[in-house]
Amino acid sequence: MQVLVTHGNIVIQNSLSLVQKALPSLPLICSNLASLAVTLTNLSESMVSSILPILLSFHSSLANGLSSITLQKMAEAFQVTDSNPIVGLQGRTTLLSNLASALNNNPTFFGQDARPGNIIDHLQHHLLITHNNPPQLPLTALWHVLIHGLSSIWPSSTTSLNGIPLGDVWTCPALTPLSQSPGDDLIPFHKLTSWLTYSIIEPIEQILGWLITEKDLLTGLPEYRNGGLLIDLGVLSLKPGSIPLHPDTLIPRLPPSHPAIVEWRAMTIIELQVSPIFIIKDINFSLSFRDRIADLIRDILGLSPQQLSLPQILESATWKAGRIIANQIRPLTGGPPIDIESDGTVF
Repeated sequence: MQVLVTHGNIVIQNSLSLVQKALPSLPLICSNLASLAVTLTNLSESMVSSILPILLSFHSSLANGLSSITLQKMAEAFQVTDSNPIVGLQGRTTLLSNLASALNNNPTFFGQDARPGNIIDHLQHHLLITHNNPPQLPLTALWHVLIHGLSSIWPSSTTSLNGIPLGDVWTCPALTPLSQSPGDDLIPFHKLTSWLTYSIIEPIEQILGWLITEKDLLTGLPEYRNGGLLIDLGVLSLKPGSIPLHPDTLIPRLPPSHPAIVEWRAMTIIELQVSPIFIIKDINFSLSFRDRIADLIRDILGLSPQQLSLPQILESATWKAGRIIANQIRPLTGGPPIDIESDGTVF
């Protein structure tokens, strides 16, 4: 089955073809999420000496330590040079500076001493305690803290609604003709917040012993590895001639706000996700949501959503496969099939 995006930039194929192509060549999917950690033993002496004063200042107040971070300190800590650049260094530095203000300005979530860990004290008030069962925390309570508590960290250059920067939320022009009120044509991704939520859930459940309910409300991550996999294996493709190629890389180079990027990321979520069967018509595509990647992988392996969660699929299958295939197709860069102009605040 091939479905065209009639008013947009993306062509959609049946995701079953991706799973059939990719699964035999993938390593076995891990039963647990891989842990990502940076140890001091792997840091150079110069990096430790650059960042240690900032870390020590966190003892009194994390917000104070964050507010002292400068572009120069970040560059020194991460050994940035002309031959060893970091994409979006200024944007990442600004996020950390804005985080200091967010911590100070939200004592309800982060306490009078402005520390992120104080969200646990706040979330305790939302626990459901039942006899002989672990304390239950609805995902919506954690999401509320992160979305509202960190809303001020996003740069003013992002999409705004009623004067409020929304962060990783973008206009989809294909939806504009159908909009009846302001914001109807906006698509919220909140990729970094979603990633943070996934990262926080694991220690809350494993260390505190709480059970996070409603985890199925989280989506797949709309980023270039998951989305790149879909393009590299032919599930999604740009309409021929719709986007010019960059003369140096011979692949498209677009900002996150470009309609093609918004469509690509939206379709990435849809293709990753287990979705009910329904059909969207009369907008920029007509698609029956049946063959989602997560469901197909579980069916092939004979596992349930409880045995193989969406985060496990993202970590050990689609994200990893996206990187492997990108290196095979574009060995010089290992980058995605569409280059995204990033300032470090979205990807």
